[in-house]
Amino acid sequence: MAPKRKLDIEKYKNELIEERDRLRDELKSIEDKAARRDRLHSDQAGQDFDEPGGDAASETVERAQALAVGASLREQLQEVNAALAKIEDGTYGICDSCDKPITKKRLKVLPWATLCKECRAGLSAK
Repeated sequence: MAPKRKLDIEKYKNELIEERDRLRDELKSIEDKAARRDRLHSDQAGQDFDEPGGDAASETVERAQALAVGASLREQLQEVNAALAKIEDGTYGICDSCDKPITKKRLKVLPWATLCKECRAGLSAK
């Protein structure tokens, strides 16, 4: 039987908490900017559609980009929170698919990884 590996759980927990806080701040900033832009331009936006070269199209593109970035940040935040929950329940560093350990190398790069490299590659191939 292979010896049980030792992860520095406290180190990973601190990294995940820092990442969680960073993501929350970035998400709040994006949402605040979008809300502020909506309030500032709500009256003007309707008028811009009537004007050639108005700013409505660029506002729409900026809003769509902010929504896409926000969705990506929310997804990553969910992954980080899931990893923190795995720390709490003692399953951190174990692949959700095959129950084998996720390598320290992978966790160093992606501390919120829930799949080992092999299972992730198999998922990507499908």
